[in-house]
Amino acid sequence: MSEEKQTLHENIPAAVIKEKKSISLIWLIPLIALAMGVWLSVKALNEKGPTVTINFQSADGLVAGKTKIKYKDVTIGLVEDIRFGKDLENVILTASLDPEMRPYLTDNTRFWVVRARLSGGKVSGLGTLLSGAYISMTPGEPGKKVRKFIGMEESPPLVIDVPGTRYVLTSPTLSSLDVGTSIFYRKLKVGEVIDYQLTEKGDGLEIEVFIKAPYDKHVLENSRFWNVSGIDVELGADGVNIKTESLSSILLGGIAFGNTKSLGKKTAAIEGREFQLFATETKAFEKSYSRKEHYMMYIEGSARGLVVGSPVTFLGIHAGKVIDMQLEYDLSDDSFKIPVLIELEPDRLTIIGQREGKVLPTVEGLVSRGLRAQLRSGSLLTGQLLIDFEMYPDADIAEVYYEDGVAVLPTVPTSMAAIKSSLQGLMNKIESMPLEEIGNNLNGVLAGVNKLANSGDLRETLKNLNTASAQLNKTLETAEGVVGGFDESSAAYQDIRKTMNELSAAARSLRLMMDYLERHPDALIKGK
Repeated sequence: MSEEKQTLHENIPAAVIKEKKSISLIWLIPLIALAMGVWLSVKALNEKGPTVTINFQSADGLVAGKTKIKYKDVTIGLVEDIRFGKDLENVILTASLDPEMRPYLTDNTRFWVVRARLSGGKVSGLGTLLSGAYISMTPGEPGKKVRKFIGMEESPPLVIDVPGTRYVLTSPTLSSLDVGTSIFYRKLKVGEVIDYQLTEKGDGLEIEVFIKAPYDKHVLENSRFWNVSGIDVELGADGVNIKTESLSSILLGGIAFGNTKSLGKKTAAIEGREFQLFATETKAFEKSYSRKEHYMMYIEGSARGLVVGSPVTFLGIHAGKVIDMQLEYDLSDDSFKIPVLIELEPDRLTIIGQREGKVLPTVEGLVSRGLRAQLRSGSLLTGQLLIDFEMYPDADIAEVYYEDGVAVLPTVPTSMAAIKSSLQGLMNKIESMPLEEIGNNLNGVLAGVNKLANSGDLRETLKNLNTASAQLNKTLETAEGVVGGFDESSAAYQDIRKTMNELSAAARSLRLMMDYLERHPDALIKGK
């Protein structure tokens, strides 16, 4: 038994004592705290939203911790810090935005300061007079994700979600136009100027305009744009022409456009199409001709009222314009001359009835047939002159000659000059007349008339005529009594009545003559 116990005891494995490793509860608390901290940090970052920096030229009206950032008048952020940029050239704003703005912060996003201002005929930002300036944002189109932005100094006139089309107008000057200037179509506001800049060469400006839909469909390839700023007053040879588009365009300027009337399909202008901006509506729709010819003429007398740009007409129809003129003094004959250079557009002349072999008349041929230029008044109101060409078959013979390759055309005196010349000729004839001798003869005639009027013979003659008239009347009265005894149906009665009527008419004529001679005795000499 003891041996069995001993054997059993020997078969029992010996116990091995090992130290048990366990995590202390005291370490669990920091781990939980760390996890909570990380979670809270991530949560805070997500709730805070993105942080952006915006560069502006000035921080006028902006205050760190107070100035808000808005989109569609909803606050989406706050300016947290304002500091100077490099070399103090600008200011850098640090702002925090709402988390939902994170997907919209791209290189197409725009920021600008909203202040009370008057621009392009619109008053904006009046609410900032009480609440202060704020920064407005527009998300823009999708693009590259960025966090640094260059702020716009002026608010864009249109938001990006307004349907329409952009075009570019070219002009030598900006005139009174500005960002926000209204654009009109048939006096209806349809768009506005959204930007402008100098051309690459610096010889003009490129004005970007936006036409809202559905009005942009009226901008065609043949459309014309013109400036309607203020009151358009044209004083020219055609008189006074006053045009304006609207009250706002009078005060703040504006642009209008229209379409030329032409045959064929009307093609809509594409996005970004360039148009020339004309100074007036008249210039916008004025026909343009590429072929031009230059001629010169010498004006006789004063050219006051003739200026560069004055019209040149042919039989009253516009044919060109004056492009240069000057005053010259010729030492050879000690005289002043006024050479005028004109530009004609020959394509304005329509040729009809042309046959094969028929040669068109040359300038020389037209001049030989009487073609002459004359300085005429274009408007009595403005005093501006124009040059008109007409055919004068009876004009003195003249020929075309050339100076520096330019044909010199003959002229005829102006109407006033012709009248002045005629008056001068009349005065010369009057001066050549023997006025003193004529005066002496007239004095003699008047003396004779006066003598005759006061002579006794004339008074005696008038007295005798009065007596004869009285006797004639008495005879007529006697004859009237005699005639009463005749039968009115008899031929004798009719003959006597006719004779008495003639005598009665003679008596009236005699009385009238005597009355006139008593008032105008000189009529016996010079007649009635």
